[in-house]
Amino acid sequence: MKKDGTSTPLADWIGVSGDKEIALPASTTAGEGKVIDLYFPDISGKYLLKEERMLPKTLSMARETVNQWLKGPVVTGTMQSSVSTATMLLDIAIKDNIVIVDLSKEFLLSNSKVSPEVALYGLVNTLTQFSTINQVQIRVEGKPITKYGTIDTTHLVYKASLVKGSITEIPVLPSTEPENGGLGVAAPANISNGELPNSPSSINLFNYPPSST
Repeated sequence: MKKDGTSTPLADWIGVSGDKEIALPASTTAGEGKVIDLYFPDISGKYLLKEERMLPKTLSMARETVNQWLKGPVVTGTMQSSVSTATMLLDIAIKDNIVIVDLSKEFLLSNSKVSPEVALYGLVNTLTQFSTINQVQIRVEGKPITKYGTIDTTHLVYKASLVKGSITEIPVLPSTEPENGGLGVAAPANISNGELPNSPSSINLFNYPPSST
């Protein structure tokens, strides 16, 4: 929503208006953490390796998962970051098993040592691990993208052929999100997986400071 209360394209897309904020339920229970999978390029930049990372409970799980992915791998001897670590998650929402992710412009500055396909599907495979997400749509600074380098981004689903079998286990990391007990992604009220209030983003997706470029 804009500051004056009028709707924005993202608000229209997720079916949220006024002060109605609906969220998907967390996939953890009280007293438990959540093991997530983060997919990063291997040293060759041609395949993805899976890193398991434990997140504390009561996090905005999908949002925190993307934020952890943007930080890059903890173990750098066998893995590397897909994109610039300056990339920021601006907003994220889910509707009808499709997640829409809005990222800062640094997302387009992929690692030159990594193929664009591997860089892109590192994020796609990371997000589609959740049962509520089957497909990924990406926006940069609020604008949908249809290409990432030469890769078509109009239908992004999990791609197993890029994944190698190696798994690196990482200990629990501290939270970077306030406790709210939800996925932190907006969804329409008719989602069948259940509802919990008060976890959509507080970031205004369409109110960025003027670009310096």
